[in-house]
Amino acid sequence: MKDGIQYDEAVSSVVGEMIMVALVIILVALFATSAFSLIPGGREASVDVAMKNASNGTTSAGDTTVIFWHKGGDWVEENDLAVVVIKENGVRDPWKIVKLHDHAGNPTGAFDLGGYLVVEPKPGSSPIGNNDTVRLVTQKSVVYSGVIP
Repeated sequence: MKDGIQYDEAVSSVVGEMIMVALVIILVALFATSAFSLIPGGREASVDVAMKNASNGTTSAGDTTVIFWHKGGDWVEENDLAVVVIKENGVRDPWKIVKLHDHAGNPTGAFDLGGYLVVEPKPGSSPIGNNDTVRLVTQKSVVYSGVIP
C-alpha cells in the first residue's frame, strides 16, 4: 500500500475464477449423474426353447427323461440353469441336468443355439404326471414353462 491507496483488483479476479471452477465442477457432476442414469441395466437371457421326450418326441405323463432344445436367443451357462417340475398338487420337484451338448453333439458348459439339455428326476422323485408344469429357470427368470397334457 503506497500513498494510502489499496490495490485489490487481483483479489476480485481470483475469487471470480474460483467461483467459476466450483461451478464447472458442480455442473460436470450433475451431467455425469444424469448421463449414468440413462445407461440401460443388465437384462435377463431371452431363449426360445422346445421341450421333447427322449423316446417318442412328445413329452407325456410317465416320462422320466426330458430334453430341452435351444431354438434361438441368448446363450446361458449350465450353472445358471435349473429344471423344476411343479406337480398338479403344487409340490416343487427339482430335476437334475444329466447332459448339455452343443449343436454338434459335443459336451459343453453353455446352453446355446442348436444345443440340447437332457434332464432326469433326482433319486426319489416321481416321473412327470398329467397337468404337471415343467420349467427351465435361471436365477432370476423362467426361460421355459410347459404343462404336460
